[in-house]
Amino acid sequence: MTTKHLTTLLTIPLLGIVLSAQAPKTQALLMAIGANGKQMTTYQWKQKTTIIRNGNPAGFKIEEVRFDATGQPQRITISQSEEKKMGPLRAHKAAEIKDDVQEVMHLAARYANPRELAQAIQKGEIWDEQGTLRLHSRSVILPTDDITMSINGATYLAYRVDVQTQHEGSPVSIGIDYQQLPGGPSMMSRMTVRIPKDNIVVDVDSYDFVRLASSNLR
Repeated sequence: MTTKHLTTLLTIPLLGIVLSAQAPKTQALLMAIGANGKQMTTYQWKQKTTIIRNGNPAGFKIEEVRFDATGQPQRITISQSEEKKMGPLRAHKAAEIKDDVQEVMHLAARYANPRELAQAIQKGEIWDEQGTLRLHSRSVILPTDDITMSINGATYLAYRVDVQTQHEGSPVSIGIDYQQLPGGPSMMSRMTVRIPKDNIVVDVDSYDFVRLASSNLR
């Protein structure tokens, strides 16, 4: 028997042990994220999006967010910064950057969606680190995706998600922090999106979480 064949025979059962060990954790993570997603729909909150370009604030928007009867998030704008007046050339460039930011933020929001996170869990590798679970997953939404999740070993809910991906061939990094509400779900508290191509950082802060009195978990 060659060394190559011996290595293959040893690797196959070892892989089976790893996968069988991961299966209970994967199921626990999927159940936790599903239950948490249902709880999220019973809340409303405020969200402030701040755009920073070349290190300087370039605009903001404050919205109220709640879910409709179909479970889709709905947004109402409370306030936003005024658009600056500029010449045709600068206005054209600003419009291009605005389109870039909107497309990247639409993509970034998908990485915070419980359904997409569930896909990352199903495709990922999990390991323990002293009470914390780490999960690494690739190609969840785009082929270039590289996702790392830091997960509370007691609640099986992520408290940090880091994503490295691309938009139109340029790198984009996304960092998402979560906070556990007292007696409630774990909610995204901050998302930071970096778009090096445009020298832009977008911070999204969530706050004023309120459980709706008429909400019923289904």
